[in-house]
Amino acid sequence: MLQIIDKYVPLNIPREGTFSVILAQLPNKLKFQRYLYNLIDPREKWSLVKSVLEKIASGEDRFEKAQFVAFPEAAIPFKYKDEVLKLIQDRFPSNTVTIMGFEHIFFRQYWELLAEYRSVNSEAYELILKEDFRGEENQPVNWCLVVVKDNEGRLHPFLEAKTHPFFGEEFLDHPHDLYRGRHIYLFRSSLVPFNFIVLICLDYIYRDIHGSNVTAIIQRANRMYYQERQQLDLLFVIQCNPKPEHKVFKDVVSGFYGERLIFMPGVKNATTLFLNSSGETEVEGLPAEDAGFGHSSVVFHKNRRLPLTSVAEYRTDDFYGEPVSRLRFGRDTRLYFLELALFPERDPRTSRIPVKILSIWCQEEGKWRALEGEEIISGIRPLGDLEEL
Repeated sequence: MLQIIDKYVPLNIPREGTFSVILAQLPNKLKFQRYLYNLIDPREKWSLVKSVLEKIASGEDRFEKAQFVAFPEAAIPFKYKDEVLKLIQDRFPSNTVTIMGFEHIFFRQYWELLAEYRSVNSEAYELILKEDFRGEENQPVNWCLVVVKDNEGRLHPFLEAKTHPFFGEEFLDHPHDLYRGRHIYLFRSSLVPFNFIVLICLDYIYRDIHGSNVTAIIQRANRMYYQERQQLDLLFVIQCNPKPEHKVFKDVVSGFYGERLIFMPGVKNATTLFLNSSGETEVEGLPAEDAGFGHSSVVFHKNRRLPLTSVAEYRTDDFYGEPVSRLRFGRDTRLYFLELALFPERDPRTSRIPVKILSIWCQEEGKWRALEGEEIISGIRPLGDLEEL
């Protein structure tokens, strides 16, 4: 049974105003070896990831204002884990949360990481300790690291393992089974009423005969609302997903926001951020024609409706008739710098838009470049077209 573990961290979020988020829609190139999906080009991928981290650390283009930075599932090479943490510890501003999906490792390595960071992962460590995990040492683990740099500059590295037990429904033989994570964290600020959760891809849709992950989240958030008058504010879903708009995701989004059977005040005003790897992603064994990566999105309840628009880089819609309002991005490699607003019903006289796009960045010759307004609307022209002007 999935355990939702409350984690209180001294994280200061401006509840009365807005805060910024960076979504890094980056490509993954994964190969399958020894029952693990690993990055083909770890050094090259680390260079791309580090270029994003450096922009935040150096404060370029107001990136130091971002309080949340998210990378897709399986996006970070495991060998650079310590370098990532050192860069965040030494150079990131306080009150930041960095969400990173790492390439697969074996369970024995994941267990060692839980032991290394046991001071902040003690409940997760004890959950595994109570169970007989002999024979699981060589099971693959799909995992992420949520690094909170708190109000006083202290680092809190939290580990989560994917709870969905399969690489894909088509793989039935046991060696392909993932280690099934036992927990997810409900991160709660100890300074202001602010709460968020991070899930890995199929954890958003996973269910068994006893229940589902999203049902457990809704029930926990409703208890939080009725007992404390707090709610779930953000739900991050990091993905490396060739079918981000599959019907099963659409159905869960509908159930999460629909309130068709019961009131769900604990999640009604939550913002869901789906961050996928970009359209240039390549996964060994996956035919190119089946690879529909990209299309990261931000989803709100229908009461927080966005103005309808459609341009080259994004569009707004209702996810094909669901009770939501959605900001849907394209497939290319991009950095999306967004501003989110909370508490939409604090002042009924206002018509505050729940999300603003501060800037969109593309990769050109190994460097990040902000798109101009016309490029966002009409698309980036090929280099040859620019040279003709």
